[in-house]
Amino acid sequence: MYRLIEAGSAVTCVSCEEHIKFKAKLRAKQVICNVYSKGVWQRVEHYHDECYTESGQPYGPAGD
Repeated sequence: MYRLIEAGSAVTCVSCEEHIKFKAKLRAKQVICNVYSKGVWQRVEHYHDECYTESGQPYGPAGD
């Protein structure tokens, strides 16, 4: 799912391994993926919007 990057965000992009940073004048989005295995939640993965696209959308198209 797409979400705006909020002030105080302290997460790292799974793809590029850089922090996903809030920028006041830029309304950037991040992709948040809840990862399940055999119907059981495993983890949350965060991506920069462009990193998710460049990585081939590993969990399918992101929804709003």
